[in-house]
Amino acid sequence: MKIYLLSPVASKMFSPEIKEKLKPLGELIIIEKIKPISEIEDMSDQEEKIIAIDPDFCAWNLKKEELEKINNLKAVCIQSTSFSWLDTEFLKSKNIPVINIRNYSTDSVAEWAIMMSLNVARKIPMIVKNNWSGDFSLHQGMELKGKVVGIIGLGHIGTRIAEICQGLGLSVIYWSKNSTDNRFQKVELANLFKTADLIFPCLAQNDETKNYITDDMLKSMKTTAIFTSIVHKIYNHDLLLQLVKNNQIYGYAFETPNSEMTKYDGNVWAGPEQAWNTSESLSRNIKIWIDNIIKATKGEFEFKVN
Repeated sequence: MKIYLLSPVASKMFSPEIKEKLKPLGELIIIEKIKPISEIEDMSDQEEKIIAIDPDFCAWNLKKEELEKINNLKAVCIQSTSFSWLDTEFLKSKNIPVINIRNYSTDSVAEWAIMMSLNVARKIPMIVKNNWSGDFSLHQGMELKGKVVGIIGLGHIGTRIAEICQGLGLSVIYWSKNSTDNRFQKVELANLFKTADLIFPCLAQNDETKNYITDDMLKSMKTTAIFTSIVHKIYNHDLLLQLVKNNQIYGYAFETPNSEMTKYDGNVWAGPEQAWNTSESLSRNIKIWIDNIIKATKGEFEFKVN
């Protein structure tokens, strides 16, 4: 069996100990130089293969046409939770499992989301746009203790955000399609938007949840509400920017590929996509990834997504 580790930073991630752990399982082939998979040598031979791929290796877009050229592919182990960047249905039709990485960055993402919210509550975006000069009147912030936080989707990250908020003294309400947690109050989604002072959408991003949050829901928020996003494409981003600009809500926080804090009007926190990026989460990521590869060589697919 051939095990292909495709990552532009493989030499930084894979210690000699990890390499030694994988070698007995098959021929280990590590490729750091980014190239189309179809240009990698020996992909067309009949030997069994497992591909372990960092999505940065293919710019988060692994095309069906490239996968079709790989003979005797037994599994694809991806180094991410998201799997929308490759054709899982095509692989399923070929009986090739895709295995993702789950719950490695729950704490990191939850803490980052809280950080963004605290920044908006204290009007840090406004201070940044004023060259870090604070105006005691214009830049007066708000305390979150005693406020109501609304969590949309009570998966691992949504639950962790709820726990942190509860620890900070906020009352927690939530809406979830499937989950229930008696520590918090479950409400209807429309009511959550009308009630909460701080709102976190934590739904999985897929075709089912695309535009799940309607414009009417966003328009029903309090003028003192903060909307903090750790997901995208499930709500109207441009409308939220307009609501902040018109002082119809207190603030909006989201991630963007480039730090663009000064680009938007009003109390908008637009920062880099760093929520997952801690030493602890990366360590968990690599451990789970290696475990997935080892299990895949044995025909075990714990985190199969297709």
